Amino acid sequence: MHNITLSEAALKQATQLHSEPQNTNLSLRLYLDGKGCDGFFYGVTFDEQGDEDLHTMQENINIVVDPDTYTFCKGSVIEWVDDDRGQGFLVENPNHKKFRGKFYKRQSWQKALTEKQKT
Repeated sequence: MHNITLSEAALKQATQLHSEPQNTNLSLRLYLDGKGCDGFFYGVTFDEQGDEDLHTMQENINIVVDPDTYTFCKGSVIEWVDDDRGQGFLVENPNHKKFRGKFYKRQSWQKALTEKQKT
């Protein structure tokens, strides 16, 4: 699996988050979190790699996806956004003309990110 990638900004943020003690032994997972009328909802989180998962490395980040999700997400780019929509990972899938990328917003990480911005 070599065609799911992180943008430069997402790679930088994933590397920062991966250095947190609770994430150091985990992989970055892309998953489907439902389907709406205009496409899939995507999620990104740190998780353990399963036996069936497909994976690829981008620098020091192991990106994993289950085979069913991979069927729909080939060619996707995981972006990092920080704008009026909020702050989080957003999945851009070129295979879907209409899609809704779901921001990754785990509450504890949002707090940590906010604290880092203050320093």
